[in-house]
Amino acid sequence: MDIYLIGAIAFTLAGFVKGVLGFGFPIIALVVLTLSIGLFDALAILIVPTIATNFWQALAGPHLRAIMKRMGLYFAFAAVGVLCTSRYLTVVNVDLLIGLLGCVLFFFALSRLFDLKITVPREKEPVLSVVLGLLNGALTGMTGSFMVPSVLYMQALGFPKDMLVQAMGAFFGISTLMMTISLGRNGLIDGDNFKLSMLALGPAFIGILAGRWIRDQIDEKRFQHIFLFAVLFLGAYLVLRALKPLVL
Repeated sequence: MDIYLIGAIAFTLAGFVKGVLGFGFPIIALVVLTLSIGLFDALAILIVPTIATNFWQALAGPHLRAIMKRMGLYFAFAAVGVLCTSRYLTVVNVDLLIGLLGCVLFFFALSRLFDLKITVPREKEPVLSVVLGLLNGALTGMTGSFMVPSVLYMQALGFPKDMLVQAMGAFFGISTLMMTISLGRNGLIDGDNFKLSMLALGPAFIGILAGRWIRDQIDEKRFQHIFLFAVLFLGAYLVLRALKPLVL
């Protein structure tokens, strides 16, 4: 019952954040679950609601064809990166993986708080799509986090807000499918985890609907800053937690 309660809280909160901001679902759910039940179980339970919420986000707009045309190369190499690096999930020290997750979250929050913006010349996109796609896939395969550098890269391409949100949904959905294949290959998905993952759909969509309603009632920019400071703190905490057994 403790796991059910923790899962309900994690996915309702994650859905709420996604409903308000359009991103943040895997970050919140992954961190809360990792701190409670461990990284591998958290990754397995995250699968169904993450796929469902992100493909819903990806299909809820008119830009999908343009997104796939512009970012198909990036998506493909990111998928390759996930499949290649996740082969080593079960042989790498889990504290190192948690520390890496903390670093990724810390950098993501810092870049958003400082409103880091870069631009990408159109002629450089093919090369950067290969390099950054592989990097993003590698980080996803080892940590389960999809945010870095994908969100920064999509912003650098100059996507308008609605197209950016739809592109994030498409990319996160594809990345989660690749993680599902990888976790299954490593024997990290079992019947209990899949059942919990299915049950998480309810809290996730309740949170999203509540967040979408709240978005019209609050200052979205202020909420985003509060959220990013929380992610910054959580990322630092994960790094320190991972370092503790390694240095003692």
